[in-house]
Amino acid sequence: MELNVSAPSMKGNKNLLKKEVKTPQSFCKITYMNIHERIKSQRLVHGLTQESLAKKLGINRVSISQWERGDTSPKGNNLVRLAEILGVKPEWLLFGSDSADVARAGAAGYHNVEPAEIPQGRRVPIISYVQAGNWREMCEQASGFDGDVEYATAGSPIGPCSFGLWVRGDSMAPRFSEGDLVIADPDEVPRPGDFVIAKNGHEEATLKKYRPRGYNDAGVEVFELTPLNDDYPVLRSDVSAISIIATVVEHHVFLKR
Repeated sequence: MELNVSAPSMKGNKNLLKKEVKTPQSFCKITYMNIHERIKSQRLVHGLTQESLAKKLGINRVSISQWERGDTSPKGNNLVRLAEILGVKPEWLLFGSDSADVARAGAAGYHNVEPAEIPQGRRVPIISYVQAGNWREMCEQASGFDGDVEYATAGSPIGPCSFGLWVRGDSMAPRFSEGDLVIADPDEVPRPGDFVIAKNGHEEATLKKYRPRGYNDAGVEVFELTPLNDDYPVLRSDVSAISIIATVVEHHVFLKR
């Protein structure tokens, strides 16, 4: 049985990865808000509608909607005034923190500077192929995860049960190479052509390309898991006991010298 996803160590990538001792609840039960979520949550705390908040700020309601969707972020005077209305500090809206460093950075006055756009990344645990096979249950029940946990940082907001896996083998070459890191989100529904993490009847994780092939007579979706390397077989859900665990949302490539 071919296996192409595992969790070997990658000690050379210390800028991306970090080891910490964490309990399962640390990465499955805690939701980290970004600036857009903080704006909406604080608006609701004050019982304001988007329209009423926009009126207080003297701007269009569409701007509030764009802030809360994450399309844009408040800057300059709008940021300062928004923080005043919501009863928080500008640095809390930006970073979710009132740290002394952030406060000192703002001492010159937010009216005179445009705050930098900071990517709202997410930290995810890097798991093994065995854990990936039962990851949904492990994450929701917060069980079976002890000791040191290796983490990676995602570059965009993702679901609370997202995880990372090291790629092993060449079944997905040339797009994916051994030693690459993929980040997958169980809450992301795959679309035709997406790459997914799936498991077979032996509970082994595998990285493949997702191809829907319609529905059978019972109304159950039939799909294929296709390798990019023609030397490996295509798996089909109406032939083998396979199921999709998560959709790959990021692919981290490391230059090997």
